[in-house]
Amino acid sequence: MNALQLTSEHASDFVVITVAGELDLATRPDLAAFTRDVIDARPGTVIIDLAGITFIDACGLSALIAVKRHAREQGTPLLLAGAPPVVLKLLRLTNLDASFTVISRSGAMSPPPGCSEAASPIQAAFPLADR
Repeated sequence: MNALQLTSEHASDFVVITVAGELDLATRPDLAAFTRDVIDARPGTVIIDLAGITFIDACGLSALIAVKRHAREQGTPLLLAGAPPVVLKLLRLTNLDASFTVISRSGAMSPPPGCSEAASPIQAAFPLADR
């Protein structure tokens, strides 16, 4: 069984969606539904923390593309954080690395572009760099 764990942490100007496990054909619908609900709530910037991804295939990559497309349609900035080597390699192999804004987990510690400093206390309570 392919398990995917999805959680979110909200702040006033952004939300961090943490994705852990395998992102593939079996789990694509879970990611799509979860992120659609978050983006449709108009949270400001959406950061998808991929550090917990253990496997991704073409269907998982397709899911990320669909999330990006939906975010763009809603006018929601989307960042990928902490992408592990397996994700980065797939993005490079498919020439999609320039299509996504990928930040390091430590880069996620500062407010996302366009967000106020007021978001910092939530980020301090949700330290991406330490997970």
